[in-house]
Amino acid sequence: MILFFLCLVFRAALSESPAEETVDLWGPVKQDVQRQLQRLDKSTLAHNAHATCGFSLHDELVDYETAKQRCENDTWIGFETYGGKQLVSIHSELENRIATYLLQYAYGEQLEEKRYEGATNWAWMGLEKENMTEVRPSGAGKVVWDEADWRWEDGQTLDQSSYTNWMDKNDVPVQPDMRPHPEREDHQSAARLFRKTRINRDESGVWDDTFTSKLHPYICKFRVPVHYIVFPEGKTWHEAKKDCENRGFFFAKIRNKAENELFVEAARRAFEEERHERKFHHFNWIWIGATDLRSSGTFEYYDGEAIEFRVPWAKKQHDNKTTKKRGSQDYIAVSRWGEWDDSYGDDWERPYACQCNPQGIAIDQEMERINNQWENESSLRETEKERRKADKAAKREARREARQRRRDERRQRKEERRQKKKERKERKAHNKAEKQAKKSQRKANKVTNQQEKEA
Repeated sequence: MILFFLCLVFRAALSESPAEETVDLWGPVKQDVQRQLQRLDKSTLAHNAHATCGFSLHDELVDYETAKQRCENDTWIGFETYGGKQLVSIHSELENRIATYLLQYAYGEQLEEKRYEGATNWAWMGLEKENMTEVRPSGAGKVVWDEADWRWEDGQTLDQSSYTNWMDKNDVPVQPDMRPHPEREDHQSAARLFRKTRINRDESGVWDDTFTSKLHPYICKFRVPVHYIVFPEGKTWHEAKKDCENRGFFFAKIRNKAENELFVEAARRAFEEERHERKFHHFNWIWIGATDLRSSGTFEYYDGEAIEFRVPWAKKQHDNKTTKKRGSQDYIAVSRWGEWDDSYGDDWERPYACQCNPQGIAIDQEMERINNQWENESSLRETEKERRKADKAAKREARREARQRRRDERRQRKEERRQKKKERKERKAHNKAEKQAKKSQRKANKVTNQQEKEA
């Protein structure tokens, strides 16, 4: 998800614009965050939260420790955040802007009361000072601290190369100051994010350290960004599409082999039970947003987007089977192990998958490797399949020719036997006629001799 936002930023930066105009690098990111928040409010508002595909802001005002526990323990925010959440760790300007946009979306940019008094002016983030704080020897009230004293919830500690956005004055950092508590032995040891940005300055929310007992809303970061969400309950294909939209998601699209593997991971997280022993049992197959309703046999996504990678069809699929009762198989389901099948979608109820980001996810090197490997292997399989098909056709043709030769040879032998039989019959008839002629001649000679004798 972070990579996707970066792509938006880079596209904005590289787009052509007049030299005298300032390019708004972050506008597309803010718009995308706001669109995600507006969509997902359909699922999250009832749970006092706002969410993108990777972050969530929670309206409940709690102290720092409670905020950490809420992020860790509450995985359901109108949809399941598989892999869990944790109080947000921020390692880049992009992440800090996303967190700021969440806070501004929830409460606007108009502050509640004064800066430090309004609880909703700030949100907890997961940065905490762990090591002991010592007062400077000068007695000026400032404290000695080192970057490594601060640790993020994801385990990283600050160092000189870390991204930070501590509050400053005239570009000189004034936070963290880690002031001591006036009534107890305690210092300001937890970080919070300010939601208001300075006018005419392209910046994100600044950070301040404060006491952990303060009450603020809090921002969580998903350990596993939400891409595919699989819902185990059975619905028809059309019901599934509508339900995804009602939840603020999109009907799932799978655009490459790497996403197909992410889909399998999402399915594995959604199902506690093992797959059904019968391969084509409905429980084993999950609806996605692909169909061939517009052109039979040519599958595409519900909005007309083409499927442009080599689909991992199940064996002997797709067969586009048609029956009088159910019609044709016009809808795609993907198995929990990643094979595709064309199915009857009007009355078959199956689990279904929704997708958080309609553009999919940015392709990193590992995903590129998976995709290239799949395409290469698929190409080799196709080549081998065509070779076997050609060999099979050649063998079939050779067998056909051999059968034809045998038939021709049998016909020829039969004709030869018929010809020989005819010749024998003709010779026999000829010999018989010749013998009869000789017999008649002898008889005639005998009559002649008898007449001569009598004369």
